[in-house]
Amino acid sequence: MELKVWIDQLKMERPHLEGVLSLYEKVVRFNKDCEKILENSAPTESLDKLLESFGITFEVPYEFISYLKEILGNKGEEVLNNPRELWDLNLSEEKEVPEEEIKRMLFLLSLPLFRKLASERRPNLSPKVNNRCPICGEPYSLSLIDENNKRHFLCSICGYKEEGFRIGCSYCGHRECDKIDLLVDEDEIRVELCKDCKSYIKSFKETIPIYLKHPDPYLIDLISLPLEVIAQERDFIRRSPNILGIREIK
Repeated sequence: MELKVWIDQLKMERPHLEGVLSLYEKVVRFNKDCEKILENSAPTESLDKLLESFGITFEVPYEFISYLKEILGNKGEEVLNNPRELWDLNLSEEKEVPEEEIKRMLFLLSLPLFRKLASERRPNLSPKVNNRCPICGEPYSLSLIDENNKRHFLCSICGYKEEGFRIGCSYCGHRECDKIDLLVDEDEIRVELCKDCKSYIKSFKETIPIYLKHPDPYLIDLISLPLEVIAQERDFIRRSPNILGIREIK
């Protein structure tokens, strides 16, 4: 309920982000529904129930959900253990839905599965500095700096979080501050631009007013999309998508 209040406030304050914020609200609702499904259903039933919830939440036509069920067939347990398989599905025969929209749907469908894996595997993973998430294998594109000035890389896909080096590029791994340029917006959210590999990562302190008011890192990532427009216009690259599956802003 609190998140809905935050989103409603932000829609009024930033009407240009209304569509993005509305979609995020659906993503959160879907992920919560899926937590219950994955906890209470057998693997053989879970995927069908997830697809049904997905169809209702995102208003996807019944015919397309049925088509997905048919394509996935008896792969339920396999997909639950390796959600990236959803990203690799070849649905070229589906002509009525644009390819980009299909990719976005499969990405959103995979999120609760990745998050379940992260919750199961986190206790068995020792902290390490890496440029990729150990759960889903994606590069980090979001980081949070705590009150002790320690930096934590945060995966937008599965929610995995690990402490990393304070200064440097999370993608190519260098630790040199003179190779990093900064873009900063009015909310004190930063985009750190690597001059070497042309990557960027979003970064913010947990003490900034906007995060104290809305302490949801994925929400902070979304409301600072205009900052990324500037970074991408300068030919810098976000190496992994945000929680809505957006990597390139067109």
